[in-house]
Amino acid sequence: MGIKLEKVTKIYSTGEVETVALKNVDLEINDGEVIVLLGPSGSGKSTMLNVCSGLDNPSSGTITIDNEVISGMNSRQLTKFRRDNLGFIFQQYNLLQTLSVKENVEVGREVSLDPFTVEEIIEKVGLTPNMKKYPYQLSGGEQQRVSIARAVVKKPKIMFCDEPTGALDEENAKEILGVLQDLNETYNTTVVLITHNPSIGVIADRIVKLNNGEVVEIIINENKKRASEIIWG
Repeated sequence: MGIKLEKVTKIYSTGEVETVALKNVDLEINDGEVIVLLGPSGSGKSTMLNVCSGLDNPSSGTITIDNEVISGMNSRQLTKFRRDNLGFIFQQYNLLQTLSVKENVEVGREVSLDPFTVEEIIEKVGLTPNMKKYPYQLSGGEQQRVSIARAVVKKPKIMFCDEPTGALDEENAKEILGVLQDLNETYNTTVVLITHNPSIGVIADRIVKLNNGEVVEIIINENKKRASEIIWG
């Protein structure tokens, strides 16, 4: 699935103060592409992810995913669209502490019309030996892999990742990015990944740099690297 933003603006109002988080953004993300959104804090990265994924509505402009105008949908339509098509990974793992690895992944499977098998995806993220463990028995990197498996098992067309390695050390971060690369290559999942770490850009097809709510540069990556090759900055 591809994403198209046309003249997208997002303004947040607090009392009489207006904050322009996105200004007139035009961007196309192609089906099966890995996009890294890069920029300093407050540049508009999270706002762009939120409006692209239907977690928030733009103030003006049009957002189209696979010929469906999501910026014109109501909350019920958006909820169904996200459930059927999109996956989310955040910096916080958001796992259910009283459920095992397998049970946490099954939660993601239950909301899908056409899911993968739980065992297949747990194997894909390298957690088969830990299937019966609980989150408190896992490392941070392992917990993030559970959250990825939970998002992937529903077979999303697009995976939105908000600083998925922000709480991890270099070794675990590279492992997580490698898992996302494998998913993209195996299932042609479109990946949109937010980071403030410019080193991560080497795994992307394109790097979209934001500042002050505007796209200031788009870099086409002619020489994509494996996650394991990232020189951590």
